[in-house]
Amino acid sequence: MNRDILEKEFEPSQIKRRRGHFGEQLDYVETADVIRRLNAAFDGEWSFEIVEYQQMFDEVVVLGKLTAEGISKQQFGSHKITKAKKDGEVMNIGYDLKAAASDCLKKAATHMGVALHLYSENVADEPREPVNRNAMTPSESGETISKEKLAEIKQLRTNLKWTPEQVMDQAERLFGARDITKLNPVMGDAFIAYLKAQNEKPAA
Repeated sequence: MNRDILEKEFEPSQIKRRRGHFGEQLDYVETADVIRRLNAAFDGEWSFEIVEYQQMFDEVVVLGKLTAEGISKQQFGSHKITKAKKDGEVMNIGYDLKAAASDCLKKAATHMGVALHLYSENVADEPREPVNRNAMTPSESGETISKEKLAEIKQLRTNLKWTPEQVMDQAERLFGARDITKLNPVMGDAFIAYLKAQNEKPAA
């Protein structure tokens, strides 16, 4: 793994800006540039797959896995479902899934060091990422995760032999919230999908 190539900062001309849901300016690099960086670092010997995807309310959320040199990193990606303004009919769910997959690839690549300089301070080998407010925000109604889903998370934690602190750390890394009970239903379903994927990993 060529970390010098992976972690090399992108040129200012490659860094784009977009407005977030709360008016903040977010820096990002385009998917094609991330792919070129992965190709250069791994000589094309890497793969990316969508492990699971779901349609949640007005968004599609995917869980993807990036693998290179026997190392795999998983992350979530999302995209708001595109609907016609006139009647609200879904226009192209295939495009929305593709966009969510691209978002997922870029986030997974940060775990390999790609574009890490655009994110906040990293913790160990798991970079602390800005909360993806485009996909995972509490609902306006204040609806939270159900007791059944909380029980499922607890069972998955037990299967993984994780401590409650480890689970809270992962929830904070993925959603910016350590209190599992405050996750909304979308977050809860995504977190359960993540924990299930961890359970399915072969033992080291």
